[in-house]
Amino acid sequence: MHSDGHVEDSSLPPTDPVRSAFITGVQLLRAGRASLLLRDQNEPVLVVYHSVGLDPAVVPSVRIPLGQGIDGVVGERGLTLYGFSGDTAFLCLPIVTDRGVEGVLNLTDRAGDAPYGPEHIAAATSVAQHIARLLEYGRDAARDPVSGLLNRRTFEDMLERELARSKRTGNPFAVVFIDLDNLKEVNDRFGHAKGDEVIRSVGDALGRVLRPYDFAGRYGGDEFALLLGAPSEGDSGIAWRIADAVGQIGAQMQVGISISIGVAHCPTDGTHAQELLAKADARMYENKRAKRLQAH
Repeated sequence: MHSDGHVEDSSLPPTDPVRSAFITGVQLLRAGRASLLLRDQNEPVLVVYHSVGLDPAVVPSVRIPLGQGIDGVVGERGLTLYGFSGDTAFLCLPIVTDRGVEGVLNLTDRAGDAPYGPEHIAAATSVAQHIARLLEYGRDAARDPVSGLLNRRTFEDMLERELARSKRTGNPFAVVFIDLDNLKEVNDRFGHAKGDEVIRSVGDALGRVLRPYDFAGRYGGDEFALLLGAPSEGDSGIAWRIADAVGQIGAQMQVGISISIGVAHCPTDGTHAQELLAKADARMYENKRAKRLQAH
């Protein structure tokens, strides 16, 4: 889902399983209009992920605050609601995943004589539960199996979304590259199983250190990448916390591990993904070279 809250159905691959489940549910429940809304990653609002029967020109601007309106109440409280909004019968269900209420399925304008009522809840609930499972599966499939963090492709998708959000809101953010300086030595001395254990521990540590609105991914063999949403404590604070966490891992596992860090800021250092990634990567290697010079 893009940070502006909308993905056009026509731009999605035909094999997108969430879209397919949504369309199947719409057909099963004979909805003339329907929407699948998901919670925004960074704000307490619902945005349209897929829709049928809605004006494409209006859909990208739809942002429903949690707790407001029918969709907002369902999204906040996890209730199933049905009834009439004006002359239109509706059926509105929460999408509940392992993260809680993650979205809302809204169905209106049922074809045929009978409007939506309690007899339709069971079928609609099955559709909502199936969509929830697909969201969970997609999230798991998008993670690096060793570190448990986002994989490279998903991280780059997240960066594009954050760029779109920053362009819309004007909020700055930072891209951080982290390199485990000594991972090759750990692999050579202790074996790759030990190296994987280090990577898992670093992934766990990043999950503890970062804030709820930050994102971490494994970018390569010994490289990690972060998205920091408008860091309030500054780069030095984040870097110190990460370096301290990695140092503790090295001490606990009795291996020599250190990190090199490079940071790029949007919009100061660029407003395109490749600009920011290249700048953060270059600064990370500058940090690595500087440490080598100091060691000699």
